[in-house]
Amino acid sequence: MAKIRKNLSDEDMLKGFSEELSFENGIYSEEKTAKSKIKVKAAPVKKELLLPEDAQERLNRFLLEISMEWLKNKNGDCTWKVLKEGGQIVIKPVAKNK
Repeated sequence: MAKIRKNLSDEDMLKGFSEELSFENGIYSEEKTAKSKIKVKAAPVKKELLLPEDAQERLNRFLLEISMEWLKNKNGDCTWKVLKEGGQIVIKPVAKNK
């Protein structure tokens, strides 16, 4: 008896499997060739932020405001420095090195 591996994708599970062509599955043979010609782009992996959605929106709004002020003061391009000070997280704009 073979041991079943866990956490396999559908593609991995069906690797090496081929079905004999019959009247039941023959009508789908055209669809399989049409689908293989279409290239599907994988969705980019989204990194999870451990904040509720409304807090993320407020954070993004504040970051945008600060970056706009940074640019108005003609400080050039900036990057964000993230620090932990005591029980708080501090995010500061820092001049980008060229």
